Amino acid sequence: MLDEKASKILICDDIAENRKLLASTIQRYTQYEIVITSEGHNVVEMAEQILPDVILLDIMMPGMDGFEVNKQLKENPATAHIPIIFITALGDTDSKVKAFENGGADYISKPFSPKEVIVRIKNQIRLSQLMNHLEETVKQRTQELESLNYALVLALENANYYNDTETGGHIHRVKYYSSILAKSMNLPDRDVEVISRYAPLHDIGKVGIPHTILKKEAKLTLEEFAKIKEHSYIGYKIIDLPGIPSAAKNIVYYHHEKWDGSGYPGGLKGESIPIEARIVALADVYDALRSERPYKKPYSEEESVKIIEDSSGTHFDPAIIQAFLDNRAKFNEIFNSLSQLEALSKE
Repeated sequence: MLDEKASKILICDDIAENRKLLASTIQRYTQYEIVITSEGHNVVEMAEQILPDVILLDIMMPGMDGFEVNKQLKENPATAHIPIIFITALGDTDSKVKAFENGGADYISKPFSPKEVIVRIKNQIRLSQLMNHLEETVKQRTQELESLNYALVLALENANYYNDTETGGHIHRVKYYSSILAKSMNLPDRDVEVISRYAPLHDIGKVGIPHTILKKEAKLTLEEFAKIKEHSYIGYKIIDLPGIPSAAKNIVYYHHEKWDGSGYPGGLKGESIPIEARIVALADVYDALRSERPYKKPYSEEESVKIIEDSSGTHFDPAIIQAFLDNRAKFNEIFNSLSQLEALSKE
């Protein structure tokens, strides 16, 4: 139901008689709050200040005409959503067509029909309120879905941990490394959150790889290495679910791509590799270098940093390497502290 007392109408027409007629008509049939101006250049500022529910905008005005006013309103994120009803001459078909082409919501023709003016205004307010309600509903459902997805992420993360307890700590450390890099790269907060949440799943596809290959101490055969590489695709299929962000899928599928195009599975090169995958790639390798594996001894912090530095422009994005170097001490602290906690938990 319409809340007429809360609705605002902004009228802009350079002819005083038209302004007076429109205002009196609206006041006669509704309780809308009315704001009036005679000049187009005032509309953008006024609209941003009062955020009217509907703007009645004359097309033919001196100085800034209605189409230019409309253009500026649509370019401003604060006012782009406000429905605009253009005021046109009765036989001006070209202007009516142009009004719709430029994002106008509706039009009214001179001379005005009072009932038509009111119906068209109320229709736009109803549509706007319905859209707002729909957006809120979608937002709420999206938040609910994200909560369910995160519960799924935690379940998958635990499954990944118990599938390979020797690298369980690696999963958690990569999460923190990736978050540090994402923040250092000045990514939006939402992107940082997604990367932090889903980085632990980068190797979830290894649940589909035989343990005899994962735990093999000797050098892998070509066939075994080809099998290992399948974990990117397996992981992608596992998390390819409705509501899982594309960035999460990119992390799982592309984190073995290399800056010079020599990685897998797609041989992507440079910035064609999603940035979230580039970030997790470095975090993954750093921790792998520092950690003991059945097939290798751990590298020192200094050795690991040098290997990564030497891989600038080949394996890794140079900009992400710089972010890593800027946070080298934090990486070392995370590795040492979480490794100690992991060791204590196994005692």
